[in-house]
Amino acid sequence: MTARDAQQAEVAAGFEAAFGMAPALTRFAPGRVNLLGEHTDYNGGYVLPMALTDLGVAVALGAGGAPGAITLRSLTLEDGVTRQIDEGPDGHWSDYVLGAVQAVARDRVAAEGLSIALATSLPLGAGLSSSAALEVAVLRAVTDVFGIARSATEIARIAQAVENDFVGMPCGIMDQFAASVGAPGTAVFLDTRTLEHEAAPGLPGHSFVVVDSGVSHQLTDSGYATRVAECQAACKELGMAYLSELGEGDLERIDALPEPLNRRAAHVVIDNALARAGFAALQAGDAAGFGRLMHESHATARDNYQITVPETDALVAAAEAAGALGARQTGGGWGGAIVALVPGGAVAELCVTLERDFPQTRVLAVT
Repeated sequence: MTARDAQQAEVAAGFEAAFGMAPALTRFAPGRVNLLGEHTDYNGGYVLPMALTDLGVAVALGAGGAPGAITLRSLTLEDGVTRQIDEGPDGHWSDYVLGAVQAVARDRVAAEGLSIALATSLPLGAGLSSSAALEVAVLRAVTDVFGIARSATEIARIAQAVENDFVGMPCGIMDQFAASVGAPGTAVFLDTRTLEHEAAPGLPGHSFVVVDSGVSHQLTDSGYATRVAECQAACKELGMAYLSELGEGDLERIDALPEPLNRRAAHVVIDNALARAGFAALQAGDAAGFGRLMHESHATARDNYQITVPETDALVAAAEAAGALGARQTGGGWGGAIVALVPGGAVAELCVTLERDFPQTRVLAVT
């Protein structure tokens, strides 16, 4: 039994304990680690995320107790709540579930009700897209139980709309796309404007190591929305729809923007180019080159986009000193996890070193 199978069995048992009946079905959606291209997705750029193999959200779903009621039980949070299908968001974790159900099955649930149990193996606040995994897992379960046809790409679009329009988080589509379309353990090179995508080859003899810094973030309470607004302001100043329309030849023009818009736009251009170069490095099997790109990506996130924290900066430096070819903070920022590219023979020692020297950290995944 795989880890995700075990998690689905666990949530099925939790559903039965909570509701006194077996669920109609269970579904799983993975979290993701982003290798290159941070905050470029809502700027219409390129990203290079990888769906995680075993870490994600499992959902069990079955008949409801009353029309219009969604009865929820989180095994992870040991929390339960009942929401009405026509409610608006109220800031509770169940908003992600309620928004997803409303998006695809409002009328069915209004007539029949719904019971849902869920569990996650993703640490909350680690920057591995627990919210996107939850949205996608719920959408998979609800569409399947009610026989609603939606493609994986459509589910990604719906999940992004839930986050943007219901929850109020102005994210791009990278996280939802990786959770819905991405193949676990395989990076995908995605053009977020067209949704054209291509699986990226791995690097034989090397692993990506994901380490939780121990600094939790909550993007709706952080500067994420501010960064989105700053990018929109830079676009207005430059007279364009997306910062990804710019290239490295435009950096002098970008530098003339007022602070901090110049640095925000520079980051998008630089990290967009790094994501393209990273895909080429993976295709060429160039592990050392990919590691250098990760190092550069962390630098622009720190200096231009200002989304790193001292703890992740120190952890990235320590990972590289311990043998990583490159490392960077991954996810929306202000804490969360780092990802490091490590030669296979150095993985075990690197993990031991980081967990020893940074007691608040935890190795989450080794691809």
